Formats: sequence, structure tokens, C-alpha cells
Amino acid sequence: MTTHHPKVSKIRQRSILLIALLLAVVATACDDFYTDSLPTPDIAQPTPANVREGDPATVIETAAREALAAQLSIAPADATKILFEHATWTERSPGCYPAPASITGAYLIPGYRLLMQHDGIFYEYNADQGLGTGALCESTFQLIPAEPAYSIVVPQYSNASESTDYDVIHIVRSEEEVAEFNSTFGDIAQIGVDEIEFPEEVLVGGWVEASPNPDVVRAYLSAEGTSIIIEVQIPEEFEEQANDDWSQIWALVDATEPDSIYEFLVVE
Repeated sequence: MTTHHPKVSKIRQRSILLIALLLAVVATACDDFYTDSLPTPDIAQPTPANVREGDPATVIETAAREALAAQLSIAPADATKILFEHATWTERSPGCYPAPASITGAYLIPGYRLLMQHDGIFYEYNADQGLGTGALCESTFQLIPAEPAYSIVVPQYSNASESTDYDVIHIVRSEEEVAEFNSTFGDIAQIGVDEIEFPEEVLVGGWVEASPNPDVVRAYLSAEGTSIIIEVQIPEEFEEQANDDWSQIWALVDATEPDSIYEFLVVE
């Protein structure tokens, strides 16, 4: 069992982004790819030379597989398609290629987003509605499956006090470590083992400065690749009662590296 003391972060955020809303950095593209039309905001349309016929999902998937195959030196069929959806690129969310220099201020670029996976790593491909130009993102948000552990852990809330170490993170990776935790930290919580699939999953617990009833939303690899962030949010039905009281939180997370560091992040 591992116990460490990272700083528990908290930020303000209006809503949780869906799995398809991925962190990406800007790639490159030709400035003359678009011809802008309507003002406030500008709506960038592809030039006729860059418009391709066909089903958007098929055309973009083919292009994305070819681009990923070239980047990873794999066969195009080796990647797994995860998600295809409509997207609109804006000045605040530009996708993986920038708007043309001719557009200033607010703009909209209708397009598509394709998410693929190979060897456990996600890759994102962005294209506009002309289908003729697209780009692989240089960096893609790496989600890690996670879920609340409501039925597995029974917190002992009455034992939280001024002496409680709210920064500690408990990481439980085996049935032996469950027994160790229950013996050593039984005044904090009691853990069952029937629903934990060791070693494929790890149980991560700690405290967050959010109440009532904080819920595990998702987990992902940090941008620096140094830790796994577990996002926590107060459910919508409790938003009016939300406050900064400390709450105990536990999550089941798919196992990654044995020395992985975990952090809880409260979002609003």
C-alpha cells in the first residue's frame, strides 16, 4: 500500500468536459486553406480546391489512419476508432490547426473530431467540413478509466478531526494491502475486496475540500505526464448546498505504472 501527500488542487470550472473534449496543442496548416465569409463571428469555409466528396466519417477516418500509420510506423488498420463527432473550432478552441491569418477576432470553423487509440494511447485527428485538410494533434488528452467506489469503501466520517491529515492519498493495489489499510487506518475507512479486480484496478482514496457528496468524474494523465489526476465534482442536485467542507473520496482507477502518483482535483 502506498501513501503520499501531494497538494490537493482546486479550480473553478463551469462544467465537466465530455470524453471527446480533449486537450490538444496547435499543429500546422496552410494559411490559404479557408475563405472567410460572415462577420461577427467569421465563419471560415474551405476553398473548393480542398473540398472532398464522400461520407465525412469514412473520409476522415481513412485520412486519420494514414496519418497515424505514418507517424507510428504501423498499419492503418492497427488503430482502434473510439469516437467520431461534429466539432466547431473557435478562437478559444482552435483545434489542431490555426485559423487563416485573414480571419481576425471571433470565428467559427465547422468541422469534425476523430479519436483513435493504439497501444493504450489516445490520438486525436481534427478536420474541417471540407474534409480535404486535417491534422493529428501533437498532444492528446489521455483519459484513464475511473469510477466511484461507493459500494467498496465505508468511510468513518465521524473520525475526521482537526488532527486529520487531509493531504494524504492512499493507494491500494492488492488484497494484502486492503487488509493492511483496514488494520492501520480502520478509523478512517473500511475497505471491502469483492468488487475490486486486482491487479487490473487500484483503489485510490483521500480527502477533498468539497461537500456534500463529491463524485468522481474522470481520471487522466497530467499534461506533464508526472501524475494521474482524478477529477471530482459536486453533483448537480447538490450544487445549492455546495461548500468547502472536507469530504472523503475514493475511486477505482485502471492500473497504470506501479509508481504512479495520484491527485484529486475539484472542479466546479
